[in-house]
Amino acid sequence: MHEPRHGTVQLHLEARAPFLPVVTQFVESAASLFGLARTESLKLSLATEEIFLHLCGAVCAGEQLETACQDGLYYTRVLFRFHAPQLNLKGLNIASDSAKDGQCDLDEMGLMIASRSVDRLHLTEEKGHRICLAVTMEKVYPRFSEQLPRPAAPAGVSVEEPDRERVKRFALLAGRFSPERDRPPFFAYPGKVADMVAGGEYRCLTAISQKREIVGGIIFSGRSERIVQFHGPYLFSEGEQIAAADALLTALIASIARTKALGLLSLAGLPKALEPQFEHLGSLPPSTAEGPGGGVSFFFRHLHEDPGAEVWVPADLTVWLTGEYDRLVLARQIRTVQAMGETRLGASLFAAEIVRERAEATLRPLWPGADLAANVARHVRYLQADGLTTLLFEIDLGLPWHAELIPVLMANGFTPALLLPFAGQADLVIFQHHDATES
Repeated sequence: MHEPRHGTVQLHLEARAPFLPVVTQFVESAASLFGLARTESLKLSLATEEIFLHLCGAVCAGEQLETACQDGLYYTRVLFRFHAPQLNLKGLNIASDSAKDGQCDLDEMGLMIASRSVDRLHLTEEKGHRICLAVTMEKVYPRFSEQLPRPAAPAGVSVEEPDRERVKRFALLAGRFSPERDRPPFFAYPGKVADMVAGGEYRCLTAISQKREIVGGIIFSGRSERIVQFHGPYLFSEGEQIAAADALLTALIASIARTKALGLLSLAGLPKALEPQFEHLGSLPPSTAEGPGGGVSFFFRHLHEDPGAEVWVPADLTVWLTGEYDRLVLARQIRTVQAMGETRLGASLFAAEIVRERAEATLRPLWPGADLAANVARHVRYLQADGLTTLLFEIDLGLPWHAELIPVLMANGFTPALLLPFAGQADLVIFQHHDATES
């Protein structure tokens, strides 16, 4: 994969409240320079203000704090890097309990406002026990749909990396001729797709007929260092399309041949002609929003010999997991974990990715805590009350503390649905929530 082309500016200062005007002006100026509209820039600045004040007051008061603004073309990201002996950012949970019995915890309320002002939240522990908290605001793009004519069946095709205008046309064609459940929502915004590709985090390949018509295409990115996730191939012409599908897949594999990628992952279905070349990982049941016949199949393909991995799970998941590893012929060292009376302090933190077009929410654990059960139950209630019918939870089997969540998830109506090889530190397991009232 190409390295993403990020422009980044940095500000180094002490975590002291009087520096707040400096930090907010820094973020507003950078966001404007990076092309964020005024409304989104103000939201990002508000989130920055609340997070900075919380860090100054409760996390790393007076310590060195690095604030960076990163230009991803289709988004602006603010990163806070700091050291903290203890970390309590529970107010960043989208289902925060900062308001109880009519009384508000003002410190946590600020974080709740921040989390709901931005599009994405991420937190990692870097080398030297340094914490990196990142908040992301995406640009707003106009939605386009166009009644483009279906291309004629080509006599032969070639594959190329398209320029900006052809990326936008590819997105329009995908929006016109591919099922909605098989394409990510960003295809409704061709300008966004063009910026995603221009920024380097995504790459696009198109199948071109002899008349220079786009008859198919594929878009892909690195989900982890070892897995490339792709959407497509999308095929637009009438009649036989196997040649275009094969050409796009072959070109994709050739383009990542010298990378560290071990496999390909499709989370949006495949053309029938390509399915025999992949392992079927499974399918998610359709959400209410998708209606009858909805739902998506997931596929995986090894590019190199499986090197094996170590995974951490509680005993009650080992039977299901062993069955999946046997079926997919994956070599794994399964380490069983269980609570042995050890103390867990602080509050846990989850990130929530919401796709309203599909009434879907995906939760990802960012930080451990003593309140895992209460936090899971609170998120389920909040997201269901918000009208989201498909609730998913990602667990990374390469992180031992994630395994502590698995019994909690299963006690709260989640069951394992999919195994995604090497999609995180090790494999990911996607859990899906089922109401007790469901049959």
